[in-house]
Amino acid sequence: MPSDDSDGAYARRVQNGNREAFRVLIERYEGMVFDLAHQYADRPEDAEDLAQDVFVRAYRRIGDLKNPDRFSSWLYGIALNCCRDYAKNVRRETYAFSRTDDQEDADALPGNHPGQDDELIAEERGEQLWDAIEELSSTYATPFLLKYRDGLTYKAMSKRLDVSVSALKVRVHRARKKLRTLLENRYAERGS
Repeated sequence: MPSDDSDGAYARRVQNGNREAFRVLIERYEGMVFDLAHQYADRPEDAEDLAQDVFVRAYRRIGDLKNPDRFSSWLYGIALNCCRDYAKNVRRETYAFSRTDDQEDADALPGNHPGQDDELIAEERGEQLWDAIEELSSTYATPFLLKYRDGLTYKAMSKRLDVSVSALKVRVHRARKKLRTLLENRYAERGS
């Protein structure tokens, strides 16, 4: 099977039942998916498992792909969502574990330690930011994270997502506005 056909052509073949066509798509995008997975997983074997989960999820959902010519953006969205889910689960497990350790440490050492409150506030704000980002649609969350977490330029984001630079600037700006509103509302609710 020649691999010079477009992603859309291969995606359509997979949608029509050609499983081998998906292998070509995996070969084309394994680098992107593995790079993203490595940003979320500390251990290489966890990143490999995460990348495999991305491709399994994509294969199962390829029938839902409405525009096969935008396969790369669609796959990136799936990869980002898988990575976010992974990070959220790791954060929950780590948070629950660290709270137990912290409580034992606090019980063993009497008195209040300077800076502890600041650390807790920073951790809480970080969790609130992630929760707010998860409320954004992927249209806004993906460019926002690529810009501020991954440090990509608008040009690099444009190539990766197949979206114009000007559209990405608008999406990042709107994401910031939506996040500001979400966080201000949360702070207002807590204050009342």
